[in-house]
Amino acid sequence: MANGRRDETERAGPASYERVKIPLKILRNLAVAGLFFRCIAAAQSSQSSQSAQSAEVTIQTLPKRFVIDELKILKSPFRKSSYSTGTVKKYVVPFALISAALIATDRHTLDALPNTRDQTVWSGRASQLGSAYSLIGVSGGAYLVGKFKGNQHAQESGLLAFEALGHAQIATFALKQLTNRERPLEHDRRGGFWEGGNSFPSGHAASIFAVATVFAYEYRDHPAVPILAYSLATAVSASRLSASKHWLSDIFVGGSIGFLMGRSTFNRHHQAGLNGKLMPQVGVSPSGAALAWRF
Repeated sequence: MANGRRDETERAGPASYERVKIPLKILRNLAVAGLFFRCIAAAQSSQSSQSAQSAEVTIQTLPKRFVIDELKILKSPFRKSSYSTGTVKKYVVPFALISAALIATDRHTLDALPNTRDQTVWSGRASQLGSAYSLIGVSGGAYLVGKFKGNQHAQESGLLAFEALGHAQIATFALKQLTNRERPLEHDRRGGFWEGGNSFPSGHAASIFAVATVFAYEYRDHPAVPILAYSLATAVSASRLSASKHWLSDIFVGGSIGFLMGRSTFNRHHQAGLNGKLMPQVGVSPSGAALAWRF
C-alpha cells in the first residue's frame, strides 16, 4: 500500500507542475506588458508643463532627482491616468501593433541581409558607439566642457543625458530579465522568448536614443543638432541588426524606450531660460576662412 501511495504521488507531481506552468507564463506576460505601459506612461507624463521645473540642474542634485524620477516611472503603470483613452490611442495601440508585426517578421528581416563576416564584424565595431560606457563619456564630456567654459546649458545637457541614459538602462535590464529572448546567433536563429537569452530589447538602441533625444531637445533651435543626433542614433541602432546582435523588434522597442526616457527627462528638468542655440563664428584671414560653432 505504501508503495502504491508513493507511485500515485510521483505520478501526480508532474501533473501538478504542468498546472502551475501556464499561470506563471501568463504572469510573466503581464509583467512585460506592465513595463511597456511604464514607458508609455513616461511619455504621457512628459507632456506636463515645463514651467513648474525651475530648480537648477546640478551634479549635486543629480542623485536625488534620479531616484525621485525613477520612483515615479516605476509607479506609472499603477496610475489611472496612464490608461486614459488618449494615451491608449496615441501610444499603446500603434506601439503594440508595430512591435507585434516586427516580432512576427524578425527572421525574414534578418535573412534579407547579406550576413557576411565583414558585415557582422564591422557592424559590431560601429555599434560600440551605443554602449553605455561610450555614452557616459559623451554625457560627461558635455558637462565638463560646459563646466570649463562656464556654460550652464552645456552642463545641463550633459547631466540630463546621463540621467536619461540611467533610466533607459534600468528599463531595458528589467525587460531583458523578464523576456529572456534568444539573440539571432543563438539556437538556430529561433529568437524564442523565455529561453535564457538577453536580446529583447536592445540596450544599445535604448541608450543612444536616450542621449540623442536629450541633445536634440536641448539644441532643437538649431536644426542640424536633432538631425545629426537622430541620424547617428539610427545608424548605431541599425548596426546592432547587421551585426546579428539583435532582432529588428529589439531595436524598435529599445529605441522607443530611449526616446521616451530622454524626452521625459528633458521635459521634467530643462530650464526654459537657457539658450539652446549654437552660435556660428566666422573667421577670415589672408590664408582663408573658417567656420566654427560655439555653444
